[in-house]
Amino acid sequence: MPHDILLCSDATHPDVMLGLFDFTIAPTLLLYAYVPAIFLSLLMGFFIARHQTSFLLPSRLFLLTTIFFSLYLVNDTLQWIAIPAPLVHFSWQLILLIKTLLLLLCYYFVYTFVVGRDLPFRQKTFLACLLVPVLLILPTTLNIAIFNLTDCESESGWFYYYIYILEAVMATLIIHLIVTHKTAKDSAVSHSKQARLLGSGAVAFIFFLFATDFIGEYTGVFKILLIAPIGMLIFLMLIAFLIVRYNAFNMKLLAAQALIVIIVTLVGSQLFFIKSTTNFILTTLTLLSTAIAGYYLVRSVKREVKQREEIQELAKLLGKANDRLTKLDQQKSEFVSIASHQLRSPLTSMMGYASMLGDGSYGKLPVKAQEAAVRIEESSRLMAQSVEDYLNVSRIEAGHMQYNLSDFSLRDQASHITDDIRPLALRRGVVMLFRTDLSSTGVVHADKGKTEQIIHNLINNALKYTPQGTITVIVRDDVPLKKVYVDITDTGIGMSEETIEHLFSKFGRGKNANSTNIHGTGLGLYTALKLAEAMGGAITAHSKGEGEGSRFTLELPLAS
Repeated sequence: MPHDILLCSDATHPDVMLGLFDFTIAPTLLLYAYVPAIFLSLLMGFFIARHQTSFLLPSRLFLLTTIFFSLYLVNDTLQWIAIPAPLVHFSWQLILLIKTLLLLLCYYFVYTFVVGRDLPFRQKTFLACLLVPVLLILPTTLNIAIFNLTDCESESGWFYYYIYILEAVMATLIIHLIVTHKTAKDSAVSHSKQARLLGSGAVAFIFFLFATDFIGEYTGVFKILLIAPIGMLIFLMLIAFLIVRYNAFNMKLLAAQALIVIIVTLVGSQLFFIKSTTNFILTTLTLLSTAIAGYYLVRSVKREVKQREEIQELAKLLGKANDRLTKLDQQKSEFVSIASHQLRSPLTSMMGYASMLGDGSYGKLPVKAQEAAVRIEESSRLMAQSVEDYLNVSRIEAGHMQYNLSDFSLRDQASHITDDIRPLALRRGVVMLFRTDLSSTGVVHADKGKTEQIIHNLINNALKYTPQGTITVIVRDDVPLKKVYVDITDTGIGMSEETIEHLFSKFGRGKNANSTNIHGTGLGLYTALKLAEAMGGAITAHSKGEGEGSRFTLELPLAS
């Protein structure tokens, strides 16, 4: 080193590091405080910038933030360990520029992460305007008022207060951003939590920068500067948490690895200043055990990430399959509706002509021909009923079923239907009874035609599955509950609990249904239930078991 260059008076080992640096001047914890912080921040910055796959700007801005933070620590280290006075003076001059760029980049990064787009031109202009005064006053006494060439101590100019103002402005802007910003994404709640966590980390980082400068300047205890990296470490840990918990920056495994590196680095950095052999051995053992535990932790996280990715992939496949099934179901309903409409007209003609043939409208037929005509009419009627069931299901599922609600006597309606079906029941050897147990008029508010269809359906269902015995229709009410009920009780084949569970589903039939009635479609009860529910009612089924008969109950609201 040339002899005409002034050296700082506190240099005790001027030959260390080519005569430029003397590490004995710095506090003992300097390496422990600064070196891990520089290493970890740059490591995290480069990893995120390298692995980010979607919106690249936030990751690049974060990398720049970590670079300028590292420059800030390196520059501060020069102020501690540099021996040539001009080098120390130069580092004192740069600190204002480095900190200003660091604060502006920090806000720029948080904005792009939270909002998901670049800063507007107006805000970029605003940030540039904040930087211009700093560039102008760097070489003036407004930046460094006094610098003592002997002991290399300096006194900041009054413009240094600008940093305090800038720190307050950037922290306020970040808080305002995370409080007021609303995201339009589907994951709005999750994104809002991420924004709050990231903003909190950025504000903590700025606070520690402010605290170290302010306290150091006004107390003269410059060793307080060693706590500056704490803010960045908090910032880094929150970002690592965002990656693990919310897959921020579209990375998964990196955060777990970064956390392990942080812990191992912090533990390992203690080896630089430990002087006791015992402490050195204990720290080495701690470092090894931490590294081993971290290795297995990363393996565990890797398995969990893989399982989560597989589950997400399966969820996507299931979603696509569900969409496909929904479309197929809609197509099926449309097909059934079209086909049913096309079938109903010819079936009606077949029933009409078969009935006329049986009645002798076209002349007297032989007995066998009459029997054939009756069978044609009966089969056409059953097929028409099936077509009607399909049409009703199609209308219900498409939301096209219309209801005309009015007040009418449910007792009279049930009585007339029972009288109409009784002759058919007697021909099959089944006795039909009708009773009432009303304390009110039994007037309900519902669709009269739909109610008639439901009661017809329930009585015909009882008739299908009652080879012989009795079917009893009872109309009763519960005035306090404002309900009127129609009970259809038969002595037929009965049902098990398992059968009742799926009886009202589409195509739901009992296990022993085919042994008694092979013509059922499994849609009648489903249709009846949907119609009843649409009118504010319900249908329930009860049975003590197979062979014990059944009871179906229609419930409708009592008219007020």
